[in-house]
Amino acid sequence: MESPETLEAFLLWLGRNPAAGARKYEEVRQKLIVLFRYRGCEIAEDLADETIDRTARAVSRPGFTFEGDPISYFRGVARNVHLEWLRRKSKFREESISVAHPDVETRENDMEAEEIMSACLESCLAKLPASKKSILLRYYRNDRRSKIDERQQLADEEGIGLNALRIQVFRLRNVVRQCIEQCVRHNEINAPNQTSYM
Repeated sequence: MESPETLEAFLLWLGRNPAAGARKYEEVRQKLIVLFRYRGCEIAEDLADETIDRTARAVSRPGFTFEGDPISYFRGVARNVHLEWLRRKSKFREESISVAHPDVETRENDMEAEEIMSACLESCLAKLPASKKSILLRYYRNDRRSKIDERQQLADEEGIGLNALRIQVFRLRNVVRQCIEQCVRHNEINAPNQTSYM
């Protein structure tokens, strides 16, 4: 579970104090979104968030060191995230074309994996306080323009700025992500005949 100390350490890595770090966080996120859009990614915001998540996890590891402007580190992580996105797109295209009728066992394994992931997601969301769950779900619904409007409205309702909302969602998403990883591992341990899902 991501702790306030971990988030504060991440913000301090970005700036001389948490407030400066929060401003840098927003600046970096916008640059990453522009970078991913320039590279033709339809889900630029999600890839920017994934880049930030990975960077935050790296920064929180004991012994992490990096000299120079943090944006250089983000660019390196963004390069990997972009390459993985391209591979996923390519693989999806190939599978769509070449695998018209997957064998029954593969379909069953895929369905089991999807069911476990779905059940874990529901379980982990249910563990959040209702108000936090609502913030997280509202933050990620809708597309493009309506998503931007919804997020601004949500920030206004919470009485906070967009930057503070993004940081809050960043923390909530990490809590849910780690919960899902534990849930899936638990299901794998208790289902030895199933293949690995993560």
